[in-house]
Amino acid sequence: MMKSNETINKTEQVEWKQQDLDLVAETLDIKYQVEDNLSGGRALFSASITLKNRCPVVLSSAGDGCKHWTIYFSHLRMVEPNYLPADSCVNLEYAGVSLSHLNGTIFKLSPLKTFKPLQEGDSLTFKFNAQHYSAARSDVLPNWYLHVEGMEPRIIKSTQGETLDFVGPYDTPMKYKRFDYILPSGKQRYDVYQPFSPEVRFSRYPEINIEPSHLKTVIPTPFLMESKGSGLVNIYEGGWRLSSSKEFTNEVKYLSDRLNIPISNHLMKDEENETAKVIALKKCHLKSVINETLDSEAYELDVDSSSQHIQITASTSSGIFYGAQTLLSLCATTTYKAEGIFMDCRIRDAPRYAYRGMHVDVARNMHSKEDIFSILDVMALYKMNKFHFHLTDDEGWRLEIPGLEELTEIGSKRGHDPNEDTCLLPLLGSGPFPTGLGCGYYTVDDYKDILRHAEARHIEVIPEIDMPGHSHAAVRAMRVRYNKLMAEQKTTEAEQYLLTDPKETSNHQALSVQMLAENSMNPGLESTFTFIDKVIKELVEMHKDIQPLKVFHLGGDEVAYEAWDDSPACLALVESKKISSKEDLMEYFVSRVAELVYKHGLELGVWQDGIIVKNKDPFKLGIFPNSKVLVHFWRNVWETGQAFDAHKLANEGYKVVLAPATHLYFDHPYEPDPEERGLFWACRYIDTHKVFRFVPENLLANADVKLTGEKITKLDLELLRESDDFTILKKPENIIGVQGQIWTELVRTQQQLHQMIFPRLIALAERAWHKSPWEALDPKKGKAAQEKEWSSFAHTLGHKELNRLESLCIPYHIPAPGARVTGDGLLDLKSCYPGLPMSYSLDGGESWQAYSEQFDVTAYDEVLVRCSSHQGVHHSRVTKLTIKTYTDSDEQSN
Repeated sequence: MMKSNETINKTEQVEWKQQDLDLVAETLDIKYQVEDNLSGGRALFSASITLKNRCPVVLSSAGDGCKHWTIYFSHLRMVEPNYLPADSCVNLEYAGVSLSHLNGTIFKLSPLKTFKPLQEGDSLTFKFNAQHYSAARSDVLPNWYLHVEGMEPRIIKSTQGETLDFVGPYDTPMKYKRFDYILPSGKQRYDVYQPFSPEVRFSRYPEINIEPSHLKTVIPTPFLMESKGSGLVNIYEGGWRLSSSKEFTNEVKYLSDRLNIPISNHLMKDEENETAKVIALKKCHLKSVINETLDSEAYELDVDSSSQHIQITASTSSGIFYGAQTLLSLCATTTYKAEGIFMDCRIRDAPRYAYRGMHVDVARNMHSKEDIFSILDVMALYKMNKFHFHLTDDEGWRLEIPGLEELTEIGSKRGHDPNEDTCLLPLLGSGPFPTGLGCGYYTVDDYKDILRHAEARHIEVIPEIDMPGHSHAAVRAMRVRYNKLMAEQKTTEAEQYLLTDPKETSNHQALSVQMLAENSMNPGLESTFTFIDKVIKELVEMHKDIQPLKVFHLGGDEVAYEAWDDSPACLALVESKKISSKEDLMEYFVSRVAELVYKHGLELGVWQDGIIVKNKDPFKLGIFPNSKVLVHFWRNVWETGQAFDAHKLANEGYKVVLAPATHLYFDHPYEPDPEERGLFWACRYIDTHKVFRFVPENLLANADVKLTGEKITKLDLELLRESDDFTILKKPENIIGVQGQIWTELVRTQQQLHQMIFPRLIALAERAWHKSPWEALDPKKGKAAQEKEWSSFAHTLGHKELNRLESLCIPYHIPAPGARVTGDGLLDLKSCYPGLPMSYSLDGGESWQAYSEQFDVTAYDEVLVRCSSHQGVHHSRVTKLTIKTYTDSDEQSN
């Protein structure tokens, strides 16, 4: 790879017109193929791009005085990392093309003078290297586009949309495995994962024969549920009504809307105990059956057929609301219970944790207010109470801030603007136009609507403005503001909210993990903290009178500290003795933000690496004035250290929320299959079962497999206990809850968003609310009990809970069915969530037939199988069984 000096054949040049560009974009065939993940160790993989011209317009070489074509594309990994981004470009001489990195995921492909023009029907294939590995189709980002200077860019149709048909198959281990390399110790690290076969799925899925009485009646499981006999109550017979203490008007209306039962026209007095076909919501002080600190969320529910009376009792509206959710669950439609019919029972219940959260990233790809409403609705069904709202990141700023209009005018849009003067670069495959999936924001009114929706469902919204890293959108927006005001000679106003030093250029070469330059706020600039104070002030104002803001989350994760190395403003902090060295800049930044948060009467939220730098102790809690500092623990990959930072933080006095990437990152795939969507940096996959079996109170009990997929052995566990990282938890009371995360780099549509979250969120809710007896057992001894409870849980999902999601028009992930052919040639199917419909095709997918029982398939060469939603709207991936494989095997064994 070297710079080229070749001469040009001027007869090969094309003078482009817009209609030429349009035609090429419409017809150009692009193919992307991962070739080899293994030969480059863990550092590199190789891929190829094929261009095939299918129109009369010639794709010409670069020429003197002639505009040439360029293809812009998003790539999740650094292209040619041995050269880029340090070099301006890499010339692939043999192919006659050049590859360049702009910023983040944006690269461009341009012809050189040596490029052999592509006539109609001609094709070119060239290979290149990229960083790390790429083992799934969803790694490849869509919407590549063609551009010629002075013309409108156009998306190349073959790369457009969500099908990703331009991505070649992952059909060999070289393509779907991630790495094969040798550690300095000489030990080999090899990706042992194989895509699940139908037979492997069959063996993993629960047995389908289970008595209805063994299904879970309510999810999350109540602390105590007692049957009072065999009597029944039917709330849709004989004029039932709702009555409520005056404090519970919101909850009684919520229940009335969902049960379609009228509210009594008078409020119930505390001393009254109404009977005769009344569902009564009554205020009464309750002690939590689990922890007195959770009294406010405790409730009792009593169903009495003899008096035809149902009563929910609680100290607070939150407790009443959770009791109402249990009542709704009891009457939800299933295959074994008619809607609206209750059996006599008494339930005493309270949550395991005060913090039961879900984090949603809308910065990477925007998701509508209605999408957020849907997530909040399901959170409410399962008694989750914290919504961690990730509103800003490098790729987008999603909240209107009055007085800082550039944040949304510039930072909420992505499109073709290499200088980022009008919008951000089209990161993550969002395409060249500043509309669509990469664009959008919530107005102040939108955000208030979300707050109202959450407040009515007893869900606290915790807004996150990610800083000082992950701030490219804010940095660029404030730079545009600065340039505009400087042009008007308003220097003081221009510098008021500046986040980087306009005279400092070296930080442009300090790239974040996501390959972005200029993504960190500068802690040496006082204007940085003026900006943060302004944002906090506006958030407080938005929350006022709806849901007063309690926690401001500053993010604090994955900071590219190198961006500050040569900053005059940061060096001045050291020289002024405000900090002792550059290594203290992060602590200085967080403490300054904490002071601003405290000034506004708020608690501080931060990700783990905002408080504890790898291989160091946490910042001392005493440096912060806030009454509480909330830390989300996420970095826990067993081999890389930091797996016990949660204990270190809790022991220091921080309030810790467990959000470990190995179990609760819902942006990871459901299976180790290249056709499953998701990232896989923390582990190869996270299915609903893995979320279900997470043990919050014993982190080591969750140490199941290494990144390679190898099982963690007793020796491995002993080494973990002996490592410097290992820390015994001395203050368990500071572990306050759990949280699931959805990051949206690869999540572009509403359907993708919901399918990645559901049904994993339901398993998360079970662990957040209910502690199962098997959690206290040794992992080996508790395995049988865990699997028995999982079977019950999975059956309840299939028969009941997924029906509830469908009633709300919410898509959910449907695993492919397990399948096998028995020794006598019978097709046997099994669903991951028994109760979901399964079907098969004997004609290559032309028609589908419902599966109900085993049947003979020996007359067929292959059978296609799939699982579907109850209403048949959504389906799993289709799995193929080659019947000849089974019959040949049987003949050989005979």
